[in-house]
Amino acid sequence: MVKAYLRYEQARAFGVVASPEAPPVYDDTGKHLVTAALERLAVWDVRRGVEAKSLLPPPRESGALPAVTRIARAEGSDLVAAGHADGTIRLWSLDDASTDVLLKGHRSEVTALRFNASGSMLVSGGKDTNVVVWDVVAETGLCRLRGHKDQVTDAVFAEADAAHGGGGASSSSAGATGSSGVRLVTCSKDATVKVWDLDTQHCAQTVAALGAECWSIDVDPAGRRLAVGTSDDRLHLFAINRGGDEEDEDFGEPDTSDDDETPKKKAKKVDENGTGTAPMTQAQKAASIADASNLLTSIGHVPRADKSRVSSVRFDKAGSGLLGVQTVGRAIEVWRVRSTSEKAKRLKRKVKRRREKEKLRGKERDGDGLQGASAWDGAGGDGEGLTAADELELAAVIRPKAKARGFAWAPRQRRRPGVRAVMAVLVDNNAVEEYEIGQDADGVVAEEPTRTRVIDAQGHRADIRAVALSPDDATLITCSHKGVKVWNPMDGSCLRSIDGGYGLCAAFAPGGRHAVVGCKSGALEIIDTQAGTALGGMKDAHGGAVWGVALLPDGSGFVTASADKTVKFFEWRLVDVEDDEDDEGEGRRELGIAHVKTLQMAEDVLSVKVTPDGKLLSVSLLDNTLKVFFVDSLKFFLSLYGHRLPALCHDVSSDSQLLASGGADKNIRIWGLDFGDCHRSVFAHEDSVTSIAFVPKTHYLFSTGKDRLVKYWDADKFEPLLTLQGHHASAWCIALSARGEFAVTGGHDRAIRVWERTDEPFFVDEEKEKRLESLLEEGGAEDDGDDDRIAAAARENASAKGGVAPAGAEAGMAGRKTLETLTAADQIVDALDVAGHERTRIDDHVRANGDKDAGNRAGNGDDQEDEEELRKALDEFSDEEDEDDEDDEDDDDVADAVVVGGASLSAYGHNPSYPSGLPPNPLLQGQSPERYALSAIEKVRAADLEQAVLALPFSSALTLLDYLGGWLEAGEKTELTCRLASLIVRLHYVQLGATHKARAVLLRLRPLLRKRAAELRDMMGFNLAGMNMWETHLKEGGGGTKKDDDDDENVAQFTDELIKDEDAPGLPGWG
Repeated sequence: MVKAYLRYEQARAFGVVASPEAPPVYDDTGKHLVTAALERLAVWDVRRGVEAKSLLPPPRESGALPAVTRIARAEGSDLVAAGHADGTIRLWSLDDASTDVLLKGHRSEVTALRFNASGSMLVSGGKDTNVVVWDVVAETGLCRLRGHKDQVTDAVFAEADAAHGGGGASSSSAGATGSSGVRLVTCSKDATVKVWDLDTQHCAQTVAALGAECWSIDVDPAGRRLAVGTSDDRLHLFAINRGGDEEDEDFGEPDTSDDDETPKKKAKKVDENGTGTAPMTQAQKAASIADASNLLTSIGHVPRADKSRVSSVRFDKAGSGLLGVQTVGRAIEVWRVRSTSEKAKRLKRKVKRRREKEKLRGKERDGDGLQGASAWDGAGGDGEGLTAADELELAAVIRPKAKARGFAWAPRQRRRPGVRAVMAVLVDNNAVEEYEIGQDADGVVAEEPTRTRVIDAQGHRADIRAVALSPDDATLITCSHKGVKVWNPMDGSCLRSIDGGYGLCAAFAPGGRHAVVGCKSGALEIIDTQAGTALGGMKDAHGGAVWGVALLPDGSGFVTASADKTVKFFEWRLVDVEDDEDDEGEGRRELGIAHVKTLQMAEDVLSVKVTPDGKLLSVSLLDNTLKVFFVDSLKFFLSLYGHRLPALCHDVSSDSQLLASGGADKNIRIWGLDFGDCHRSVFAHEDSVTSIAFVPKTHYLFSTGKDRLVKYWDADKFEPLLTLQGHHASAWCIALSARGEFAVTGGHDRAIRVWERTDEPFFVDEEKEKRLESLLEEGGAEDDGDDDRIAAAARENASAKGGVAPAGAEAGMAGRKTLETLTAADQIVDALDVAGHERTRIDDHVRANGDKDAGNRAGNGDDQEDEEELRKALDEFSDEEDEDDEDDEDDDDVADAVVVGGASLSAYGHNPSYPSGLPPNPLLQGQSPERYALSAIEKVRAADLEQAVLALPFSSALTLLDYLGGWLEAGEKTELTCRLASLIVRLHYVQLGATHKARAVLLRLRPLLRKRAAELRDMMGFNLAGMNMWETHLKEGGGGTKKDDDDDENVAQFTDELIKDEDAPGLPGWG
């Protein structure tokens, strides 16, 4: 009989304020701050410093949840995107903490993430060198852009219309390039900045003259300047060309001067007063045209105060005129963007100095120098225009106490009088600090920003090296390098923080109120968990680090193991303590300890345990051995040899029969305490085993390792039961509840994870199959990189020959092949096969019974005469010229006349009933074959549909294309049907053109697609007009007066008339 076990699953994780991989973002109000807390998002109430929400993705069947590496928020919305280490992107709603969209497009970590100004598009870049553009509304990928040769570090949209009211980082390039103006700017570690035209999906410009790795870019709120941070000590600035003769808009701080002339107007005025403009040569005209076709024009660079490389560059979108530049060190530089009047004065002084120099030299020129000096963007060859140094100046430097790992500008609502801007700084020690950048009455930025808030109470600053549970499992203590924190393990709330030494081990005293902590300095600290105070303890208990603490079963004391080669026995005592606050000088009594006896060892002692029966004492030594002694006499009993490296931890079962040890040799050994024989040695972890604990009253045990895994074992069968993946760094320690209902682990990632035992049984063989499936999925992800390698080779060959890269070398499909997409493709193929067999069964029954009507409904389509007539009619229609209204009418006529085998496409695609005498197929669940195939496609997620269709064999794609006509005629899921038609044609363009049968199907679909698309367009326009009318009415109405009620009745009457109008389009889904 196969034995079943009860499953352990992660119930909650806490202790992480903010992981350093992803910079934080504010919500739209500025009251909450969203940080990455390993695999989840934590939403913090900034003023109270408490966690308001926790956004945790749903668990996966296999593998740990990936860590969040990038966060982006859509302006003016509660939508937040989180990029993960496995290349996936998840969209969250901050209002209801829900997530329904998972985008898969990268094969490795997401390193860049940004929304456009309207929040309808999202761009992501990864370590796989690819850039993917996503349609947020349709929840699918638009395109994959290839061209970078190293990790994509940042990306930003440059949109033509957002600079005049979009409120986001954007620019207008329509005038310069003649397109719709949708541009995307990306940077990479390959020292290039690329500009992508999203309309044509190709690289429009490459800036490769920076000479250093590019790490971050950002566009100013006005969409006029692009800042680029590199690995050298310079901050580069580019002008974004908007084309035409548009006036240059200020992107700096608000201009309070009375002079309302822009720098360009002043430059023109200077030029008019000068000697005039010299005519341009042909070479100059060609260079000017080439410059106008580029989106970015360099205007120089400024030297930074911190010489380390840039990590992040961000403009304050709230209009403060500040630019933040974060480096990999401790500094965040705050640069002030000069106002329009300041830049105009600097330009005027430049022109004046130029004239003075020419007068001194006695040279008369026609104004070549003045023309260059009046150019606002500094594009002149002599460089006399405004440069980056003229536009930016260093205003302040923020230096947090720890290394800065990211920052975010707060919205305008967080400002108060005397405060220019508010910034949240993510530091490397699991905390977030908030700074206020002040200004005086004249608007001068304060040089020393003020730290106002710190969010750090809910986590440790460093590794969690020890955890311990109270006897009643109601209190949890964790030890780190600067003290102890007391937690409620049921809800993860931090109850108290107690300062102290670097704790390496801990254990609760009987009663559960006090605990003893062994420190790295050799001290023993006694803490009161209810009062949150540290008691006396013993500072000189050991001469080296205390590596282990074990309670005596009788509750009289405890045993400690230390690096000073001693094992010491201590007992609990009540000691008198003088109370300084007591005027009478009377003392009080508190819990203390007293040293009883010492066991001297030959090597450093790494861990110590006392058997539950109180008879034996076991220690692990630095010489790779474990030794067992009698507790009462301290006489030697057993020596356990076998580990090739020191045993870092060990534990004894509740019946005192088994001892399990884990060592730096990655093995777990099971020993018998009766004779000291090794029952089995098991290769347990990929790295050192750090802790071991038996489940009370069983022979099951848990182990943790530096390989981030927590494993569950059966010590009797010597086999692993479960592999619990959750930690993102080394797991250091574990503690089990009194009855084994849950386990608590802590590690290098500063996370405390609670694993609860469920009522769900599992079998060992099933877990092995799940592990194999996860390995299969990882292998599929590796194979998915073939397209990128082929595209890179095509680009290199084209570059070597001086030609243009072929189609697909720069742009590709956004999706990524995963196990889910392959499974979805298999389900679609199975559904098409079942539907095809059922249609054949219906046709055979119709032929046998002579049921012509049912034969028409079945849609055989084998009548050659009808097929020829159909093809002739469609060929005549396809030869007509496409004229807007006339074509729409012709399409409707042809669509109404289309027949397949004598049946209308509506009956061909939608067959709700079976012919008489034919029993229905139970697999179809009461649906027609066509509807059954459509239901299988509806179950595929929108983000996976592209890759699922790509995985279909061509025969199945052709069969699916044959079904589309019936679905369109029946009005079944028009949007989905149109998308399927587009995907199939785009993916199988060559094969469809070479297949005669496919041509007839495509000609049949053409009028139907046009007709349904026109209906959707009319419906959306009508609904939009109705909603705009309601919005206007609500804005004009105001207080619930009688007039407003009359207006409501008039609007309702008008709406009813529209609905009754026969010429009005249908209103499905409206109202």
